[in-house]
Amino acid sequence: MTGARVLLVGYEDQDNLGLRYLASSLRAAGHEPRLLAFSEDHGPVLAAVREFRPQLVGFSLIFQFLAPQFAAAIAALRAAGERAHVTLGGHFASLEPESVLAGLPGLDSIVLFEGEDTLCALAGVVAAGGDWRGVPGLAWREESGALARSAPAEPRADLDTLPWPERGDIAYDRERLPTASLLGSRGCPWRCAFCSIVTFYDGNGTRGRRRRDPARVVDEIEHLHRERGVEVLLWQDDDFLAGGPAATRWAHEIAAELLRRELHRGLRWKISCRSDEVREDVLAPLVRAGLTHVYLGVEAGDDEDLKQLNKLLKHDVHLRAGEVLRRLQLSFDFGFMLLNPWSTLASVRGNLAFLREFVGDGASAAGFCRMLPYAGTPAASRVAAEGRLIQRGFDVDYRFLDPRLDRLYDWCLHALGGRNRSAGGTWNVMRFLTYEAHLDTPHHPRRAGLPEAAREIVAQSNELLVSVTEQALDLLEAGVTDLQHPELEALREVHAEEDARLVQAAHRLLAGRPALAQRLHASR
Repeated sequence: MTGARVLLVGYEDQDNLGLRYLASSLRAAGHEPRLLAFSEDHGPVLAAVREFRPQLVGFSLIFQFLAPQFAAAIAALRAAGERAHVTLGGHFASLEPESVLAGLPGLDSIVLFEGEDTLCALAGVVAAGGDWRGVPGLAWREESGALARSAPAEPRADLDTLPWPERGDIAYDRERLPTASLLGSRGCPWRCAFCSIVTFYDGNGTRGRRRRDPARVVDEIEHLHRERGVEVLLWQDDDFLAGGPAATRWAHEIAAELLRRELHRGLRWKISCRSDEVREDVLAPLVRAGLTHVYLGVEAGDDEDLKQLNKLLKHDVHLRAGEVLRRLQLSFDFGFMLLNPWSTLASVRGNLAFLREFVGDGASAAGFCRMLPYAGTPAASRVAAEGRLIQRGFDVDYRFLDPRLDRLYDWCLHALGGRNRSAGGTWNVMRFLTYEAHLDTPHHPRRAGLPEAAREIVAQSNELLVSVTEQALDLLEAGVTDLQHPELEALREVHAEEDARLVQAAHRLLAGRPALAQRLHASR
């Protein structure tokens, strides 16, 4: 078989393990992959294609909202006369292939669901000049415009049969705090209304969670630490503890193996999990093996909202989880959606009150967003059935049931958007400060007094956010409709001034610490 030259393009944040597993699988199959980080500047893609002359170009679309930028990049390739086979994969493309193919006319195909085996087979057929439409796991548009699919690809039950992800292009030894991402499993058994993970893996034919062999996982960790100099691991598992007692045993086996090989001495790591999985007996062995940070899937603190999101727990579970994390001296952060399509004034107030109770002490940074009904989620189906789904190209939107919440959201975008939404905004700065204040490694010792100083600043930032949002909600509930109303403008100005002061204080505390913000922000 003649190997293909394959250019893989994708958004790079905390290592794009999806692309890197594709690259290592291609290389193991005799092909020549090359990785390229995606950006809005199409120049690097065009230059790479001219220099590398790939027969196959694969785009990894992780986020639905990036689809227009990917469409522009593919259009630029075609406008430049590029005739290589162009394919695209990811959650959104797998769940909405018809709309993606219609919106990205320069595509030849879509790789549906997990792509290692499909992409390797596609590369082989393209290199040989054969008919790629017979490769399992693809979708494409016929000349008539109709959607066509090949037979589903056979799902891979054993993740340990995959080669380790490609990392040769990453110079960990040049980083001030070498940090790598790792995957111990794929899939999630939970069915949260806002999430498409279950839908994706159902479509892949692998419902639930597949876990790798603990010893083989630690083999990869040992290589990263001893051979590549990695000191911090970011587990990218959707939920590191999902799966009940069997998952807990799996996690404890990994921890025990890390201890047996004495890898805990120089390694620290972060996981993601649900609040109802946080117990001292579960986490304590992980802490002894190097666990230092936890991302909690909190999402809401109002019990009615938690019901709407199908979280299958109540707010007191979150509070107890926070207490456990504090006792274990773990840093943590969390996702939070103040608003969802079924929010009420009462639920928003409940969420704000929860934030004050949960992290009013500054143990973690508070921030919030609005839930969007992305493709493949139960929420999207429900909002569409209610006739409230607004679709503009690849963008999705909706109006709240109470128009006062539309005005609240618009005010939050105006007054708090930079704080909550931008990569360098206050929420991420405070998250990073919390992480940095707790991190303690042999080459990156914790600074005396930093955790206490950080907590004080984060607490002030949290209270500022909650209080100005509550005051804005009071005004809107009282009948204010003009978002330029003097009292709303005064709130925005007060927040802007005080927020800037707190961010400056945070940066002063972080002076001289490793510049990890782009790789280590624990947001999902």
